[in-house]
Amino acid sequence: MEETLFSKAVSEAARISRTSAVDKLRDASNEIINEILSNSGIFAIHGLRGTGKTTLLSSLNAKLDKSLYMDASILVKYDIDLLEFLEYAETKGYNVFLLDEIHTYPGWPNNIKIFYDETHSKIVVTGSSAINLKISASELSRRVRTFELKPLSFREYIFLRTGDRLPKMTLEEIIKSPTTRIAKMIGQYVSLYEPYVQSDALPAAFYSNNPDIYWNILDRVIRYDLASLREIDEYYISLAYRVIKFVATSDPGEFSYTKLASSLGCGIKLARDIVEKLSETGILRIIPPHGKGHRAIRSEDKVLMSLSYRYAMCTKYNVKPSIGGIREDFFIQHVGDAMYLKTGVKRRTPDYVVNGKVFEVGGPSKGKSQLGRNSDHYVVKETLLPSKGEVSLYSIGLLY
Repeated sequence: MEETLFSKAVSEAARISRTSAVDKLRDASNEIINEILSNSGIFAIHGLRGTGKTTLLSSLNAKLDKSLYMDASILVKYDIDLLEFLEYAETKGYNVFLLDEIHTYPGWPNNIKIFYDETHSKIVVTGSSAINLKISASELSRRVRTFELKPLSFREYIFLRTGDRLPKMTLEEIIKSPTTRIAKMIGQYVSLYEPYVQSDALPAAFYSNNPDIYWNILDRVIRYDLASLREIDEYYISLAYRVIKFVATSDPGEFSYTKLASSLGCGIKLARDIVEKLSETGILRIIPPHGKGHRAIRSEDKVLMSLSYRYAMCTKYNVKPSIGGIREDFFIQHVGDAMYLKTGVKRRTPDYVVNGKVFEVGGPSKGKSQLGRNSDHYVVKETLLPSKGEVSLYSIGLLY
């Protein structure tokens, strides 16, 4: 390729890398960096925009001598062939390639596979959560180690705000630990819960202190990231914004695809497709129903949001956010894989099944009466000193 064009693209990318550097990295980023430095091969880091993927690559770039950072959207802008770019860069002595926003480049898995098979260079790619699906469906699947970079955990947020690093705990350890021990550990940081869930759970928001950052990211996700998943037009884009408004301003228990489709004025199939695509970008989280057979197929999903999107969007729309929804967003973000328990009976029921245990998420007044006597049923309460059979919501923030 032409040296002038190569230098122009590299110079533009270097400016992005420089401006993305921060003084203090989150723990999840440091853990991924250490894994990459200690191993060879191809690595993929996926997650919602704003979780710190570019910052991670900037830090990694600073630790390596022969690495090259490139934002794939720059290659698209200048119509530069990815494979040709990598091959040319290798002739100039680079042997580690840090490719940001790779999902913006069409056909990238095949280009990466060809280049890796030719050179066995270390390659790190980042992109929206959907790149994991692209990798799984390609011949790269056996060659790539994948990592998810989620929004900040409450534990990481405490560290970034105060410099205090609390221990990471498993769900089993949190359940079995004496409540007094948990209270002593996290009590002095409870006042940080509200700024965390309301505005600072996304690293980009924390570092920028910009109240519009969530809307700006949402705009890029809908207009650019969705386009990497399917063909979209202005009608689809308009519906996507309305889906976000519907989910953000509704109580999670009120969600159904039928209600959503009716509100949008479109078919259920299209409404479901938009929700699924937004979940692949990381903004929405789909919690499937627990059960088997008819119940598993016919029951509605539960749809939550990545923190702090619910509060940010409700502020944008001048609507009071669902406090219960924010608590459930917090719980699901930290526990990861979960299923929604719905009996169909018109009474209060437990909310989530995680590793065979049942949890209902609620406020300080939430009781355990509806959970029965099963020892593996717990109420997760927004309280510092929960009673027997209860778990402090704040302690769930120590899971990663």
